[in-house]
Amino acid sequence: MDHSESKTKDCGYLYLTITALLIAVFSAGLTLLIASYMYHGSYEPFELPSQVTNSNVKRMIVGHKKVILFKIEAKNRCYILPSTMSKDIAFSKFSFINSPLTRELLLDVADNEGAEFCGTTPAYVLEKSSKQ
Repeated sequence: MDHSESKTKDCGYLYLTITALLIAVFSAGLTLLIASYMYHGSYEPFELPSQVTNSNVKRMIVGHKKVILFKIEAKNRCYILPSTMSKDIAFSKFSFINSPLTRELLLDVADNEGAEFCGTTPAYVLEKSSKQ
């Protein structure tokens, strides 16, 4: 009887271990699924064209506003690009409105993070140019 009780006890521990492992794997998968659903940042890798990367450029992503900011020290400008257009940056030409954004509009478009990033540098919103 001791042998069969020992075998039954070992099988019980095996089932318990397998069940615990399945719960852990399911929990990890569910956590990753929920985290990826809640993430609103930029999903695509983002590269600047070589002309821009050769100059002194700082970049910031404001994920919850879905914008990317570029501060170009040499031109004393801060550009705001919607993250949906970031994939096309190497292949598209961009234009911007001639007048810089007011502080209120900058706060609305890029939130406090973006406004602090741009500082006193004039900020412009980039859009795809109609002239290609």
